[in-house]
Amino acid sequence: MKLMVLNHRYTRPLLVALAAATTLSALPAAAYADGSQPAPVTGGIPLINTVEKIGPGINLQHVQALDQKGWYNAQFLTVDLSNSAVGTDLLTAGPVASGGPLSVAANKAGAVAGVNGEFFDIGNSNAALGGEVQNGQLIKTADIGGRQHVGVSKDGIAQLVDLTVNTTANFSGADHKVLSINAANGGGVPADGLIAFTSAWGDYSRNRGLTGVANDQIAEVLVQNGSVVSVTPNGPAGSGMIPDDGFYLVGRGAAATAIRALQPGDPVTLSYALANDVAKTMKFALGEGGTVVSGGQVVGGLDTSIAPRTALGFKDDGHTLVLATWDGPGGTGKGGVGIDKEARDLVAMGVQTAVNLDGGGSTTMVARALGEDTATVRNVPSDGSERNDPNGVGVFVSKGDGKAHEVLIKPAPGSATADGDLKVFPGLRRALVAQGIDDHQTAVTIDPKSVGWAVPGASVEKGTVTAPAKIAKPYGVLKVEAHVGREAGREQITVLHPLDSLELSSQRLSIADATPAAAATVAVTGRDDQGYTAPIDPRDLDLDYDHNVVDIQFADGKLKIVPLTNASTLLTISVAGASVQLPITVGVQTTTVYDFNDDVLARWRNNSTAATTFSADPDGLRIDFNAMRNVGISAASAAQRIPVPGQPLRLRVRIKSSISVPSGLTYLAYTDATGKGTGIYGTALAASADWQYATFTLPANAAFPIAISGFQGINTSVAQQKAGTFVLDRVEADVPTSIDLPAQPALQPDALISEDGSLLQSNKTWQFATLSDVQFTADNPALTQVATAAIKRIRATRPDLLVLNGDITDRGLPQDLALARQVLTDAGCDLIAVGQEPAANSTPDAKTGTIPCYYVPGNHESYGLNNVQSDLTNFTNEFGRPYRTFDHKGTRFILLASSLGSLRGTAWDQLPMMQQALADAEKDTSVHNVMVFAHHPVDDPAETKSSQLGDRDEVALIESMLTGFREVSGKGAAMVGSHAQIANVHRVEGVPYMVLPSSGKDPYGTPDRGGFTGWVDWSVDSRQNADEQWIEANVRAFAQSITLEAPASVEVGKAVQLSGSIVQPQGVGAGTRVVPLRYPMSVDWDGSDTLAIGGGKDAVEKARDAGKVAIFDPRTRTLTALNAGSVSVSVTNDSMRAYTDDSSLAPITTSKTIQVVDGS
Repeated sequence: MKLMVLNHRYTRPLLVALAAATTLSALPAAAYADGSQPAPVTGGIPLINTVEKIGPGINLQHVQALDQKGWYNAQFLTVDLSNSAVGTDLLTAGPVASGGPLSVAANKAGAVAGVNGEFFDIGNSNAALGGEVQNGQLIKTADIGGRQHVGVSKDGIAQLVDLTVNTTANFSGADHKVLSINAANGGGVPADGLIAFTSAWGDYSRNRGLTGVANDQIAEVLVQNGSVVSVTPNGPAGSGMIPDDGFYLVGRGAAATAIRALQPGDPVTLSYALANDVAKTMKFALGEGGTVVSGGQVVGGLDTSIAPRTALGFKDDGHTLVLATWDGPGGTGKGGVGIDKEARDLVAMGVQTAVNLDGGGSTTMVARALGEDTATVRNVPSDGSERNDPNGVGVFVSKGDGKAHEVLIKPAPGSATADGDLKVFPGLRRALVAQGIDDHQTAVTIDPKSVGWAVPGASVEKGTVTAPAKIAKPYGVLKVEAHVGREAGREQITVLHPLDSLELSSQRLSIADATPAAAATVAVTGRDDQGYTAPIDPRDLDLDYDHNVVDIQFADGKLKIVPLTNASTLLTISVAGASVQLPITVGVQTTTVYDFNDDVLARWRNNSTAATTFSADPDGLRIDFNAMRNVGISAASAAQRIPVPGQPLRLRVRIKSSISVPSGLTYLAYTDATGKGTGIYGTALAASADWQYATFTLPANAAFPIAISGFQGINTSVAQQKAGTFVLDRVEADVPTSIDLPAQPALQPDALISEDGSLLQSNKTWQFATLSDVQFTADNPALTQVATAAIKRIRATRPDLLVLNGDITDRGLPQDLALARQVLTDAGCDLIAVGQEPAANSTPDAKTGTIPCYYVPGNHESYGLNNVQSDLTNFTNEFGRPYRTFDHKGTRFILLASSLGSLRGTAWDQLPMMQQALADAEKDTSVHNVMVFAHHPVDDPAETKSSQLGDRDEVALIESMLTGFREVSGKGAAMVGSHAQIANVHRVEGVPYMVLPSSGKDPYGTPDRGGFTGWVDWSVDSRQNADEQWIEANVRAFAQSITLEAPASVEVGKAVQLSGSIVQPQGVGAGTRVVPLRYPMSVDWDGSDTLAIGGGKDAVEKARDAGKVAIFDPRTRTLTALNAGSVSVSVTNDSMRAYTDDSSLAPITTSKTIQVVDGS
């Protein structure tokens, strides 16, 4: 028995709520919050809910929330049009028949914010479908057939408006009705119709609305300074720039006949004016896609399909403008909202009238942060980048007096954290900058030399704060002041726990070319022992590398790696006792991975917009095609894909192309190492008879190896699509220079896992157990013996309850689940139905021979015939609802079903359940802490990351909910997962997340890094709060034998490190897996009464004073000899044998005797 166990517990102070940045007028809502906190406009659970001040009376609310249909990311820009400093206008890319990124248009015009505008003639002229008024001037009319319009008047009133235009052309002594001005008319120009184009149109073809019309039915005339310059008697209508003092009339049928009668020098006039008196007062106006809110009510019959959306609304009798966007992950059709929700959100904001604008890939919101000069994209365009839109709605703020009326303190470039908070590690730097805004809240230039900085308790120089190496209070706050004249800005920096580890933005850096242009940047982030992070200032870093291979500079808070020569080096980055290594390679070797010399007609299939003709060419695969959007190939089957060895930086397709393909529209499809199909866009192709390359740069985070599955050339412009030929010759790969990768760093022990198997013990502690991943079926029941033996052994430790955290079965057919009930019940599980949980303070009666068991389904419980995943219908029929919450002795348990890989996808209702359970637990004085369980962990410890919750935003939401609960309530929170089958703990902002070991199935991970079988015994101390050790886990690995390595003798005063390993059984039979006796296994060290167990100087002195012969530190596995004598050291592990009677539960034990001798 252990006669002396010297604990080395430590407390973890609660992280106080961090100060809001000065640019925020509302803090992000805690994700678990009740009605007292901000919430999404019309429901869902928010991950983000902030309000940012953009200018006087201009606020931008950002909501990212999850609801039953999925994620939506909404931006609501509210504009007080009655503010004299605020204005609006139309944003345009330039000519009517053109397009460009909204951010470019906004910054060119000087807008502080804006959204994309009207639907347009995409893939052709790019002209908006509706009319346009900009700065009070009519630019274009709507397409023939009309359009509804909206805008803001010159006196600042947002309203619906009629943009009917009265247009006539006078020639040959008569007025002729003109149907449109500067309109694409993609729907066609009617017979005998006349249309006009001015210099505002641009150089695009004027024939767009006459596509398919016979050329002898078309004529056009160029008029300049009121006189005919030239007449083109037959179509198609031309293209090219139009003189500023000129215009074109284009006619069809009778109108064309009238134009042909004109002669150079004949007088022609074009007259047009807005017909509606209100329209004449508009500052700007544009077309819209229909009214969605009228009279403050949602219009009926709106589209419910999910897509990115943009809307314009107004309230307060038009004095308040609301511009809004909604999008989400996955692109058009996979993220966003229905127009019905768009309308509900706006009604909830008090909007009286709203219209729908162009959505999908066009949906874009831009805004300029206070103190900045440039507007940036605030949403996530579903195309992956901004679409080339023709117009948008811009919001403007007039310049103020140019004096600094407010000073803002912000992170210096590159030193901002993901959450926007200011954090720093003890003894390290945080770089800040001061920015000024004037009386109109527009940016004012501040001379950095004029700023006076003050940070009591820390040093500061030119805005760089150096935190004290030691602080009186963990997670204390440094108060920062920046003085500019009479004005002062104030901010707070939170000082974290000491730096524990370093993380890099790249795990390996492969630079293709030894040129300065190929330089790459790497950000260094630090993490403390509680999982709080902060960027590391490069000036704090010690760098060791080969200076002949690369030059490393500091740039905007990051390391800039400039390649010098084709070679490799290992960069070692160190600071404050932590270090990390980055392999860097410069240069590539080009190899051919496929040459199109096999049976190409059998290997490849057509993957084009329409039919093409394949033929085997002497140079490779020839494809002949008509004019179409997409031309390409795909592998005939998975077996026919092209395997690409290694981790190439780039792939190239050598090709002859008789047509041009724009840059960014060659496409290479591939399947990655996880089996996921994806693709990348590449460089342009020119129309040429020569060989050329389409080059594709692979993303750094690609899961290698990959296999190429297809190639396409794409042209979205109908006018540019042509018939032609491709000849595909070969595929090449640029493979990086080789380098010996550094050894994987040792695991960092986490205090959640007991190093010696001892657990928290007091009159306020209680214990429970966890078991998962046994994985038997009715067809293959061998591993039921593991479940039986494990549960029998667990019951012997007398826990209050057992959580079965998924994959108890390997399949979810009714016969498998019925067998599970039988096996679990026979082993002593009292399977608790939802709503039948024992009283919160009850202790199970050992005499009953059972313990309460709670079954959380895994992914395998959803598998049906042939291991095809289905749903949890069979599980629910056998065991009831798969999620629940209950309390036990001050701990709130939240059990979640993640069987389909996400919580929402498996059962949406469990997320609101969790949200409410946390909100109630915060206030409930009988609840001291929270434990959350789901089969899928939030993070897979393996590099492949293949066994974790798939929706990473959902993971961020869960983490936000638990961290928010912990910080607001001061109560502990932890989450437990399985599935990855690698025993592991990591922390995120104070919350530990543990992955359980497999209990039966062979684990995925390597034995030295948590890949072993076993179960976990837990102890909870209800007296301790979140910043103390309130929970501890004993990770009990199964063993069939133990080997302990120790010297026969040790001199007094010397220390030696012990080692050893276990051999694990396979199921209940003999196995060969060798697992070292160290973290993350809890090693049950014991010894004679002459041995003390503990760590630290105080423990050593206490053991010496007690006359112990030696002391053993289980964390470092170091035995320190104190006095002459003899000690024995032993290790005990759970066995795993087929259960016969209680004797079969006997553990495995081994011991070594060590003589401590006097060295003198």
